[in-house]
Amino acid sequence: MSYENVLVDSSGTVATITLNRPGQRNALSRALRDELKHYFDHGLEGIKVVVITGAGPAFCAGMDLKEPVGHDEGREQWSFFRDLFNRRQIFIAALNGPVVGAGLTLMSACDLAIADPSANFALPQITHGIYGGVAAAMLHLSLPKKVVAEMALTGIPLSVERARELGLINAISEPGESLAMAQRLANRIAGFEQSALNTAKHVIQNVPDDDARREAALKEVKLGQLLSAPLPEDQVIDTRFGGNRTSAES
Repeated sequence: MSYENVLVDSSGTVATITLNRPGQRNALSRALRDELKHYFDHGLEGIKVVVITGAGPAFCAGMDLKEPVGHDEGREQWSFFRDLFNRRQIFIAALNGPVVGAGLTLMSACDLAIADPSANFALPQITHGIYGGVAAAMLHLSLPKKVVAEMALTGIPLSVERARELGLINAISEPGESLAMAQRLANRIAGFEQSALNTAKHVIQNVPDDDARREAALKEVKLGQLLSAPLPEDQVIDTRFGGNRTSAES
C-alpha cells in the first residue's frame, strides 16, 4: 500500500511517522487513519519505538469535519485509538504545534509526549454544538476529571506550560526541536531489551494511580505474574481502574 497522508521513516528499531496533511492541519481523515492502521498492522516488524509528529505548524487539528459522520463513527474512532493504545511498541508524540480534539486522543494514546513551546491543547467541540466524547474519554487516562471537564465544557486551550505542570506531556523542547528531542528519547528507549519494554509497558498501563486501587489491582492480577508477563495481545481499556489497562482475564 502506498501512503499519501503519512510519511514513514525507519532507522533501525525506531520509526518516525509524520501526519502529512499540513493544508488541513493534519486532520485525521478516514484515509489518514486507514494508512496509519495499515502501517501499524504491517510495518512494525522489528520496530521498538514509534515517534509520531505532524507536518507544518500544527500537530493535529482533530477529525476532518468536512467528512460526513456515519452512524458508527464514534465506535470506529474509539477502536482506532484503542488499537494504538494496545500496541506493544512504545509510542512518543512529538508535538510540533497545536493539539486539538482527536489530536489529543492520538497524543493520549501514546506513551510519552514532547511538545514544542508553540503547542497548546484544546477540546473545542463544545463550540460546534457537539461533545468530544472519544477525546475526553482518552484524556481521562492522563488528566484529573475536573481538568477534562474544564477543557470539554469551555473549549479553552491549555497552555503548554500548564500541560507540563499537569503531567499531560513529559517535556517542552526548545523551539522547533520537539521531533529531535523525541527521536533522541526514542533511540535511548530502543536500546533496551524488548522483554523489559514489554513488561514496563504492561505494568505502567495496568496499575492504577492511587494507592488504594493500586493495592487492590495488584492483588487481583497477582504481582508476580504481572511483573514477569509480556504484554498480552488481548489488552483492552478497562474503566474499573479509572481507565487503566487490564487483560480480558483479570
